[in-house]
Amino acid sequence: MARRGPRLRGRESRPLSVLVAASLCAHCGSPPVTPRQVSHSAAGAYEAALAATDTGFIAAWYDVRDGNGEIYVRTLDGEGQPRGSETRLTSNPAESYEPSIAASPGGRVVVGWYDKATDGTLTARVGLWSAAGMNIWTNTLPGGGRNPVVGVDRGQIVTAWIRPAAAGDGEEVWTAYWNEAGEPIGMPRRLGMAHRTTWNVNLDVDDAGIAWVVWDAVWQTRASELFLARLTPQGASVTLLTNDDGHASKYPDVAIRANDAALTWFDARDGNTEVYLFAGPAGELTSQLDDRAQRVTDTRGESIGAYLAWNGPRIGLAWCDDTVGQHEIYFQTFDRRGRALAASRRVTDNSMSSLIPAVEPWRNGFALAWSEFVPATPGGHGGRSEIAFALVP
Repeated sequence: MARRGPRLRGRESRPLSVLVAASLCAHCGSPPVTPRQVSHSAAGAYEAALAATDTGFIAAWYDVRDGNGEIYVRTLDGEGQPRGSETRLTSNPAESYEPSIAASPGGRVVVGWYDKATDGTLTARVGLWSAAGMNIWTNTLPGGGRNPVVGVDRGQIVTAWIRPAAAGDGEEVWTAYWNEAGEPIGMPRRLGMAHRTTWNVNLDVDDAGIAWVVWDAVWQTRASELFLARLTPQGASVTLLTNDDGHASKYPDVAIRANDAALTWFDARDGNTEVYLFAGPAGELTSQLDDRAQRVTDTRGESIGAYLAWNGPRIGLAWCDDTVGQHEIYFQTFDRRGRALAASRRVTDNSMSSLIPAVEPWRNGFALAWSEFVPATPGGHGGRSEIAFALVP
């Protein structure tokens, strides 16, 4: 799945790696969580993505250490310890942003990202790399665009992304399939309209090989609402999930397990951005979903960047909240019907902004990756960032 966050870029002379090593610690919950530093950019590493493999993990991010945005990956063992060096995957004059990754058989990894040229042109791409970091193939997604997300199932690679509308009016969400040789399977499909405030798309593939794609858009609605496309061999059905209530519903993430579904997003309907969760039969991912979802957070700060995963019958939900003065990562587990199994726990506790977690199931718990950000000026976006990782029971 894709993991999206603020586009925060810049540099400052003081190395962030020292700060991470000294102050990246979590003290809430038992047993304790021990974050580890994954990247060593010393400039800016952003937009963490994470994929679990049979033996550990592959973390991905975009990095500006080379004077240009480039996609990097690093392999981690089952405890989150780096097993190799940081590997740069892209190398071209364009800025490369916001990776989405999925593990492929044989230790290979599928990566989706987009390039931004100096003239502002956006080009969405998907590629396959070997376990040793060798590019096997790279393809440009039809129609260009941005924010691709990738999934792998039964030798097929499914992608969804945002691209300019054919009529030149606005943007749309499209999907396409490829085989492991990089050859297209069938024709790309248009799923629906996007919006200039649609900053991400997410997807999951169920046990039957059906892809579930979610995004938010102002599409015949008063504010951003959530949309779901369910892809079958016969076509795609699109559903407006949330009520057209005039309050923004943003940044959905979806996870499907057997006949169960989990969906999270943040919503402004209560006058503040709060995280919501729906958990129940997949067939109940239908209209007016917010009437059947629960509010997870209730803080004076903003709760954003929520992502989730299944591990057996448990749902692991992670998000960030800035109530304490800067964003910190929080985590909570739920059963298959959305009942909380434990109180929420604060995973990070440091002077940096901990942003936009990615979450994957692992053993009896979950794995998280996120970015630790220090702005160049208070409230500013320019600054430094590194990628961190932790295992959460």
